[in-house]
Amino acid sequence: MSKDQFERDTATGGDAADDELARLRRANVELETRLGEAEDTLAAIRNGDVDALIVGEDIYTLDSAQAATNAMRKDVLAQMQDAVLAFDVDDHVIYMNPAAESQYGCSATEMLGRERGELFRERWPDAERAMHARESLRSTGSYRAESVHVRRDGHEMHVECTVSLLEDGAREPLGTMSVIRNIDERAQSQATLALAAAALAQRERQFATLVENSPDIFSRFDRDLRHLYVSPVVERYTGVPAAAYLGRSAAEMGMMPDVQSEWERAVRRVFETGAVGAIKFRFSGVGGQAWMFSSRLIPEFADDGEVESVLSIASNITEQEMIDAALRESKARLEFTLAAAHVGEWEIDVDSGESRHSDLYDRCFGYAAPVPGWNLETLYAHLHADDRERVRALVTRAFATRTDLAFEARVVWPDASEHWIDVHGSPYVSARASERESPRLRFLGIIADITLRKHTEATLHDADLRKDEFLATLAHELRNPLAPIRNAVQIMQLSRDETMHGKARKIIERQLRQMVHLVDDLLDVSRISQGKVELRREQVDVADAVSAAIETSRPLIDAGRHHLTTRLAPPRALMVDADTTRLSQIVANLLNNAAKYTPEGGHIQVLAERDGDDAVISVQDSGIGLSADMLPRVFDLFTQADRSRERAQGGLGIGLALVKRLVEMHGGAVHATSDGPDRGCRFVVRLPLIRVPARAPRLDAGHELIAQDTDGLRVLVVDDNVDSAESLSQVMQILGYPVAVGHDGVEAVEMATNWRPAVALLDIGMPRMNGLEAARAIRALPEGDRPWLIALSGWGQSEDRRKSREAGFDHHFVKPVDVEALIELIRKLPKR
Repeated sequence: MSKDQFERDTATGGDAADDELARLRRANVELETRLGEAEDTLAAIRNGDVDALIVGEDIYTLDSAQAATNAMRKDVLAQMQDAVLAFDVDDHVIYMNPAAESQYGCSATEMLGRERGELFRERWPDAERAMHARESLRSTGSYRAESVHVRRDGHEMHVECTVSLLEDGAREPLGTMSVIRNIDERAQSQATLALAAAALAQRERQFATLVENSPDIFSRFDRDLRHLYVSPVVERYTGVPAAAYLGRSAAEMGMMPDVQSEWERAVRRVFETGAVGAIKFRFSGVGGQAWMFSSRLIPEFADDGEVESVLSIASNITEQEMIDAALRESKARLEFTLAAAHVGEWEIDVDSGESRHSDLYDRCFGYAAPVPGWNLETLYAHLHADDRERVRALVTRAFATRTDLAFEARVVWPDASEHWIDVHGSPYVSARASERESPRLRFLGIIADITLRKHTEATLHDADLRKDEFLATLAHELRNPLAPIRNAVQIMQLSRDETMHGKARKIIERQLRQMVHLVDDLLDVSRISQGKVELRREQVDVADAVSAAIETSRPLIDAGRHHLTTRLAPPRALMVDADTTRLSQIVANLLNNAAKYTPEGGHIQVLAERDGDDAVISVQDSGIGLSADMLPRVFDLFTQADRSRERAQGGLGIGLALVKRLVEMHGGAVHATSDGPDRGCRFVVRLPLIRVPARAPRLDAGHELIAQDTDGLRVLVVDDNVDSAESLSQVMQILGYPVAVGHDGVEAVEMATNWRPAVALLDIGMPRMNGLEAARAIRALPEGDRPWLIALSGWGQSEDRRKSREAGFDHHFVKPVDVEALIELIRKLPKR
């Protein structure tokens, strides 16, 4: 672009801008003129100086017939408290007074000429009222109605509107004028009154329902003691309808004279004093039935404060009176019984701590004469230290909750002896001595010395427990050897193999020896208790007796895979005057005890050495150990260290008792030590030495059997009794079942997982993991690996069967097992 062209374009652009600016200035002047005219028009309308308003082609007449009075009308409308609005025939706003501007939140300048809907939206209570208002305006030229105006800002207000037609001189309609009053407060008051009236009506209905259906008799009397009201239930007692009582007195209704006079005095007293009264009275009703009533008399006041009527609420207390009479009689009998039974009484005021007690109360604490000033702290001071805080907490809770108090506790008498008391108490609220005094909470109770009962209970409980455990264990111990014997017999019946016959016979021999040993122990205990055992004393080498005992106990030690170490004195170094058989029996029982209560693969040590003038035999194990409270009782008859049946290792609890008695018969002593549970035990026997040596014979040891597997339905046999497991497995093998054998619960779970048998025969009492635990573990295996579980146990009570069933066993057999029944069951089991 050249320089000349640029200058021409710039000049042309400048002229166009000047023309546009001039045009805008002219438009602004015209707009200002029109706004001025509009302001003048609005001012004239507000001042009432015009009769009509012309907007475009429309003419809005304000009131041509009343133009002369515009100034006066302006003043009146401006001062009105109600909103005044005028609308043309097309419902445009043509007038608003200042009250309307305030009420609707907008100015007349803003709203004039706009439609009514831009000012507010009218909501009628119902369509019928709206239609009636429109009809009234059309027919009469006005209406008055209440409705809700919703302003353009959403605010709602209840209004009362008086609407009239605006007409010109020719009575042509020009629009409408509305005088609108805000009645929000009145509407709120009316709503509140309506709610109150509804609530009152509801309460009256509820009261009527209560009175009409109450078992109590409600009556109202005037000052002449005549009935103003009687509830219908009165007919149930008197046979007279309630309506018959109205306007009549109690005397006229046949009340007995003595009752009537007392009744009238009570009612008149309420009229005179204005205080609530009460009266109990008896009368005869329908069929001569005697009733006892308690009536509460309530004054009802008039506006001047005088009692205008009395309301009686009479409750039937006939049954309660009978109970009270029985209670009084029972109390008298109780007092007589307490005195005869030497039971003490006590009573305490909870608030003040004041107490009262009988002489027998003091005797329960070791006092022959009454102790003055006795209170709760005195009681706590006499309690055993271990029971004191427990009793204090019980007493505190009973006092706070007003519930019965009951406890047994130990008390220490003045001579330091320990006794037991049994205390029972109940709360009650004492009657007030005067109107000003509040009721007081008291506890009344009894106390008895139950020391003898406690000792007797402990003795009986312990004896009963030992008896039950002994009988159950005896059954178990007798079944254990019977099981392999029965299995061995089955082997001999089913097989012609002489080798198997020989093994079966050895099983029978071993188990018979065990049964004989068991019975011998029982007989020995009985004989020793009765003093019928005679020792065949001779000069015995302790080392030989210990060696013989080891041979006797070797099968049980080997079955538990225990490591046995011995350290014995040289031959003839420890000589004692003893019964050789009994001395071996002492050591064998200690070894058997160690083998039974030591987990598999444990350690057992036997020592025989000299300590001064005594031969000392000690048996140390790495077993379950003994707790401190068991050490003093371990040699008691029928006592086992572990009372859990599932972990029981067998035995009647007579072995150590027999040891102690035999050792004492030899003039020696035995004691046990332990560092605690799971830390093993040590039993030490001390016997007096002699100087002349001699030898003792040895005993033979037993043998074990080994099972073989064949093809067919797989059966797992698990029993910690080796003979029982082996003999049963051989029976199964002879019948064609592949068999695997285990000896504890852990092996059972492992073999069930890896070997996957179809049937598992599990003993219940096994080491490491008992049969119940093993069953639960096997039941947790994947569904395809779950065999049928059959329990084989010496325990056969209903509780034992319930436990096995809950652990997951499908069947429960009691030892000795009926092999034919077992095989028959296995054959009928469906495949899983």
